Amino acid sequence: MNEPLLEAVAKYLVSPGRGILAADESTASANKRFALVNVEQTEENRRLYREILITTPESKRILSGIIFYDETFWQSTKEGKPFKEYCAEAGILPGIKVDEGLVDLPGFPGEKITKGLDGLPERLAKYRDAGAKFAKWRSVIAIGEGIPSDNLIGANAFILARYARLCQDYDIVPIVEPEVLFDGTHTIEECEAVMVRVYDMLFTFLKEYRVYLPGVILKTSMVIPGKDGGREMVVADVALRTVRTLHDHVPHELGGVVFLSGGQTPLQAFSNLNAIAKAGPHPWGVTFSFSRALQDPVLKYWAEHRDDIQGAMSIFAHQLKSVVDARDGNLDTTSLGGDFVSGSQDL
Repeated sequence: MNEPLLEAVAKYLVSPGRGILAADESTASANKRFALVNVEQTEENRRLYREILITTPESKRILSGIIFYDETFWQSTKEGKPFKEYCAEAGILPGIKVDEGLVDLPGFPGEKITKGLDGLPERLAKYRDAGAKFAKWRSVIAIGEGIPSDNLIGANAFILARYARLCQDYDIVPIVEPEVLFDGTHTIEECEAVMVRVYDMLFTFLKEYRVYLPGVILKTSMVIPGKDGGREMVVADVALRTVRTLHDHVPHELGGVVFLSGGQTPLQAFSNLNAIAKAGPHPWGVTFSFSRALQDPVLKYWAEHRDDIQGAMSIFAHQLKSVVDARDGNLDTTSLGGDFVSGSQDL
């Protein structure tokens, strides 16, 4: 384990004025989004769309890293330059999603764990040798009647710790993502209580498995009420509870914290991130690792104007400029409109 290298990569991923694009949708997830906007679900269309995101000029300045899915990791630009090499030359670190999706936790209805530890060392070696600098593993925690159980939280924390340690053994920075789902009718108070349980269990296991925390990135949900509960999302309350939970339950030696958008609209996700940034200073670098909140307006436009690549790039550039302003606490939400606001959590 090269601790100085791991720490340097982690710090770069959350460096000032930058953030991470999550472009690691599985083939099934990408196809679902394409179907919703009437785009044919082919590998070439997925490549074309992701090339727009990767080669937008503002990406070089704003993105510190891109999380790829296996298919995309091996794809190339239309000129034949592998995406991962294009990114590396542009100062964007290539990363890779290495979990293999969700399975039911036997005996615990409605709760799921993440699979993929089998064969992980071999996959990590392959990705490292091909240029990957970091990886991501997602677990999910649903809030509902009687859930999440301690068993579920513990099982996912154990798996995340084993994954993180394996990554570091191969000099790959692990992003650990225990996503508390936005789906549900839960209150913001219930969300905060679950987040505390998740953080406490996760960092207990990370320490037990001797994971080097300065070389780890936490990818986390914000503390928000369930989207099906009919409750207003108050930005100031989201920021207060999110920052309090992180500061009190996440070790200060951690390499960095990045937020997922988790089904929030772009306006919600960017406004909440802006308020969280303003609530600093924070003991670690804090930035974004958004997928849909950055991509939805781009995908909608591209689906309707397939030949206007520059137009799609302009929309993505606008999204990037807005999110980096939010990351720095400088977002003027009163000026937002048009394509930015039109993003949908349903894509």
